[in-house]
Amino acid sequence: MYSKNRFPNNYSFLQGLRVLLVDNDVNFCNSFTPMLQSYGMSVQAAFLGQALEIFLQWQPDILLSDISTPNQDGYALIHQVRTLTGERGKVVPAIALTSAVTEDMYQHALLAGFSLCVAKPVVIDDFVAVLGILAIANNPYPHAN
Repeated sequence: MYSKNRFPNNYSFLQGLRVLLVDNDVNFCNSFTPMLQSYGMSVQAAFLGQALEIFLQWQPDILLSDISTPNQDGYALIHQVRTLTGERGKVVPAIALTSAVTEDMYQHALLAGFSLCVAKPVVIDDFVAVLGILAIANNPYPHAN
């Protein structure tokens, strides 16, 4: 049992986890990508306009997507991803990222197909633990093959 409601600090199970980070803010991608990589994850950053193509080619384990960007939004992306992955049988966990989360926005994100909705900036250790929980829940026996 973990004391003080802290997440575990051994992140070895995240080694090689494929994360697609979708955000049109280059500065966010440039700062967040190496943070995730420092935990052993493989991260591909993409703009919304190219995200679906990269998603299909790269087949990430987890999708992180900003939901409120100019001219496009993550809701359309998650709809496309859920339609395609539903046809293939594999549901990829997805986290909606935004600058502020309201109750309505959180509900809309969940109804659209996201697993969670998280406000930026994130507390990296806690966020990484959540990524791990989603990854394990989606594939509880990663080394069983």
